[in-house]
Amino acid sequence: MGTTGRISWLPLFLLLLGSGCHMLHAQEVAPYPRGSAGGPQQQQQVVLEGNRLVLTCVAGGSWPLQYRWTLNGTYISPWSPQYMLTIPALSRTDAGLYQCVVRNRMGALIQRKVEVQVAYMADYSEAEQRRSVSAGRAAVLSPPPISAFPRLVVTWYRDGHKITPGSRV
Repeated sequence: MGTTGRISWLPLFLLLLGSGCHMLHAQEVAPYPRGSAGGPQQQQQVVLEGNRLVLTCVAGGSWPLQYRWTLNGTYISPWSPQYMLTIPALSRTDAGLYQCVVRNRMGALIQRKVEVQVAYMADYSEAEQRRSVSAGRAAVLSPPPISAFPRLVVTWYRDGHKITPGSRV
């Protein structure tokens, strides 16, 4: 009975092993949002031009998860196990709507969008403006044209003191 008894247990062992593997597959979970990713509202980030941008895609689900990123609906990365998108030096052309897609064997999940705006101020030349006006008349000074986001706020000073709008100097 020695050798024959051992061999008869082998099919039962393989059957149990096979059913255990089947149970693991039955418990797999499709990707789902984790952390603060809930809700349909769109997030917004303003990042200074030249700074590093890091976006994360927090999701759960059965391993292995794969991630892919879009910018304005166009894929900008291949499928990867990396859940972060890093842009080392942000430029104005990087502004737009970013979205992460997560997948595994059970399905895919599209995360909510993140609007990335790039703050910048273009170079300009300082030009002194001189205006001569008669006493009691208004002097109109125009700021130099400067391309910027967000819109610039201009503050005027005279002799080191701030001039408030509408005030008489």
